[in-house]
Amino acid sequence: MSTILEIIQRVRSRQAGEQTWLYIAGEPAELTLNTEADLGCPEFDEESDEEIDPSGFAERGLRSTIDLDSFSDCIEWADRLSGTKDDAAALDIIRYYIRFDAWPEILGSPDPPSRDEVLRRLDREFVDKLGLEEVSQNCRRDGCNRGVVKLSVFCRQHHFENVQKRPYPFDD
Repeated sequence: MSTILEIIQRVRSRQAGEQTWLYIAGEPAELTLNTEADLGCPEFDEESDEEIDPSGFAERGLRSTIDLDSFSDCIEWADRLSGTKDDAAALDIIRYYIRFDAWPEILGSPDPPSRDEVLRRLDREFVDKLGLEEVSQNCRRDGCNRGVVKLSVFCRQHHFENVQKRPYPFDD
């Protein structure tokens, strides 16, 4: 039985051998330096074309996460960010990479925003760039008494819906 800490140390000392994937027990968000882990090479079932975990890994609750090259890159990135060989920093980057398939810009980086949060922020930026509605001219949408935004025949809401092809997400 190995731990993430032991595997980090083996990779740092270039003693990982021929293994190609990191397998961990538990959920990536809950990784600690003492989490059970191992390195292994998956096999492929030629009949079903499915990946088969190394013998005994499933029984230990280990599942495939990232390839060894990415694992090593995580350690190197953590060393650059921390300015030293810090195993806790390496764990932080490994955990982030496994969960989000991305490199954090800083140690202790918060989770990236959800897709919905990003879309809402982009929608707000789009709507704000439309500017104020000119009340001297009515929106051309039937039944709308709002004014139009610059360079459009629609109010903010109806311009958004016309361009984005989806409902207006705000209450204003």
